Amino acid sequence: MMRDMRRRDAILAAVGVSLLVLNALAIHKTELTGTNLIIVAGECRAPATVIEPPGGKTGRAAILIHGLSANRRVMRILGETLAREDNLRVYLVDLPGHGDNTDAFSFPHAEECTAAVVERLIRDGAIAPAQTAVVGHSMGGEIAIRLTDYASVAATVAISPAPMILPRRMPSNLLVLSAQYDFPQLRQQAQVLALSAGGDRTTAEDFEQLRAFHLQNVAYANHTSVIIDPTGAEQAASWIEAALDPATLRRDDVAGWSQKVRRGSTDVGWRPKTGLAMTWTVRVAPLLGFIGLLLMFPLAARVALRQLGFTRLKSCVCAKELPGSVVPKPLALLEGAVFAFITVLLLKIEVPLKFLHLYSGAYLVSLLLIVGSLLLAFNRRAAKDSWIWDARSLLASSALGFVVILAFGAWLNWRLTDVWMNGPRWIRLAGLVPFCFVFIFAEEMVLGPVGDGKRRIARFVVFALLRVEVWLAAVIAFYVLASGNVLIAVLFPTLAGFSVLHRLGTDEIRTRTGSAVAAAAFGAILAAWLIAAVFPLT
Repeated sequence: MMRDMRRRDAILAAVGVSLLVLNALAIHKTELTGTNLIIVAGECRAPATVIEPPGGKTGRAAILIHGLSANRRVMRILGETLAREDNLRVYLVDLPGHGDNTDAFSFPHAEECTAAVVERLIRDGAIAPAQTAVVGHSMGGEIAIRLTDYASVAATVAISPAPMILPRRMPSNLLVLSAQYDFPQLRQQAQVLALSAGGDRTTAEDFEQLRAFHLQNVAYANHTSVIIDPTGAEQAASWIEAALDPATLRRDDVAGWSQKVRRGSTDVGWRPKTGLAMTWTVRVAPLLGFIGLLLMFPLAARVALRQLGFTRLKSCVCAKELPGSVVPKPLALLEGAVFAFITVLLLKIEVPLKFLHLYSGAYLVSLLLIVGSLLLAFNRRAAKDSWIWDARSLLASSALGFVVILAFGAWLNWRLTDVWMNGPRWIRLAGLVPFCFVFIFAEEMVLGPVGDGKRRIARFVVFALLRVEVWLAAVIAFYVLASGNVLIAVLFPTLAGFSVLHRLGTDEIRTRTGSAVAAAAFGAILAAWLIAAVFPLT
């Protein structure tokens, strides 16, 4: 059986390496050249990436603004698509507290710094307002719309814009993209913008007079996927092209133009282009590389544990845990729900870990810490029986945790999102690990040893329900107690996906070491990494 396990790990690792190499080559072949720089505008220092179009330098430009808890790398695929299709120089900018920007985040500061960056680029002659478009997603969409109070550009594309106080006047040539499966408040905001703009206006004359408007619902897209949705990209690219050169609307599609002439019109009007170069290699390759890294993990875990001296693996497939006190699963779920809702009431009074200065992240870790502490306190005997470890297994699992965050961070940082942390985020990670450990160890105590078959499935269901209880408590606290931590609700897809992978990896460590403590150490490092890398600095 052990030989079969080794063979399985080797095969998975070989497939993973192949996926990683093939997709790295595919990405390298399709990506455009990007130059990293710092744009200094007043008191704002904004890290940025400038992408040049395939044809070389151009006088046309686009500035892309990411959403809350995102970063400039999230916008790169869309930015490269616009650079190719519209011959644009694209600026991807990190807002304060996001990505590589270590300035403290607040909503007013993010808006002010974005305006300062745009004004600086105009003042330096890097962009010409009449040949520039601003594209924003979520919070970035709100900022893009409100930028009209600071500087006027030729076109604005707002993708799932966040709720906002409308500017004094509508932006020039505004396109609003609304995802079909977006949050209701954001879809409602899109309708408010349509009413404020007075409905669709998409003729060449509308673009020339800077009054064009269109609201496009993007089918089958959610709040996150809409950024790389081909339909949304087609809409954005064709809209920007029409705004920067309205005369193209009078030249394109002779047959359509002739029909309009017969009806007394001399204007073809705007239509989205089709057939963009947003191929699977552009959109899917980074995800396949991520899968490749996941397939390599079992072999990496085996090698790490052996190299660091954990010798139990030499004689068996996994380490068998000694029986101990068991927390009944129904009781554990009841306790989890009660403790989570008690905790959000306490956090309404004070957030103990606010000194971490992570927007919504300090709230989330405080919630985990208190729930975990209560679970351990009310199940002291089970906690004591689970507290079995040795220095070698703890060292091996901790070292593997850091290897994982470095490997996945490097890959994700290339094309998908910035989780390769800067100095302030590393400091926060070090502070987060012990707090995360309390909750992860409590979770391991409740779940017990990893079983097989139906037992393992039932164990995973209990794990998922525990996580959902904590998340629901945070969401209810936002809507009922006005906690202000909407980001925890917005990040549900990220938190859910991470939780599944987090459980699979932690189970692998516990199976191989037989130690709840070693598994919790590994899990705590990964949880601390997610929170330190994703939540904005304040």
